[in-house]
Amino acid sequence: FGQYLGLPLVQVFGQHHDSLPTSITIGIKSVTESLAETEEYLVRGFTHLKIKLGASLDQDIEIVARIREKAGPGITIRIDANQGYTVSQLQQFCSAVATYDIELIEQPMPAAAVAEMRALPDAIKALVAADESLVSVADALRLAGGVPACGIFNIKLMKCGGIYQARRIASIAQAAGIELMWGCNDESIISITGALHAALAAPNTRYLDLDGSLDLARDVVRGGFEIKNGRMYLTGGPGLGLERC
Repeated sequence: FGQYLGLPLVQVFGQHHDSLPTSITIGIKSVTESLAETEEYLVRGFTHLKIKLGASLDQDIEIVARIREKAGPGITIRIDANQGYTVSQLQQFCSAVATYDIELIEQPMPAAAVAEMRALPDAIKALVAADESLVSVADALRLAGGVPACGIFNIKLMKCGGIYQARRIASIAQAAGIELMWGCNDESIISITGALHAALAAPNTRYLDLDGSLDLARDVVRGGFEIKNGRMYLTGGPGLGLERC
């Protein structure tokens, strides 16, 4: 429809953001490997780092401390705990990293632990981004109903079934006062661009984690978006603004 109108999809929906920074992910690695990857991403101009943790609480805390030391205060750090913590461990982790200015913590506890998430202290719960707990519209309603179980929804097109379902989840979040993070798997520029259009059209979008196409050896399209100093911008073509390679 956007192609028919000659408009970018984000303008069909109604654009609320021109651009936002994306995080780039440091996988579950040793301290030394994590620091090496941090240096690589800083050289490439990224300003937001997402660190995958959850293997060992003590090592997780050390990695965060060392990366903050290396990156300095001007770099944003996000955490993905990969369902790795109990309530007690999450509280220990948050206490230990309190001085390192962590922006958010993605899925710190198992996906089914919604009641435990809901019972977290407000200061911790505000940092929690539901990921594996949030697959469908029904999940969004459960997480948002009553006292919300988290402060952030991490929407992935590959989880929820595409742009239409993602926008339904985004609307539920907006009604509940929940912020949006838009994430991804390793996937083509096609779906990354689709997620970016939906993200920039949602007024409650605060975070992007759309780095899933950056490590692909090849893709089937080009265009869609560009990244400058870690910020994602749409290229402005009709529809998704893509061209076949």
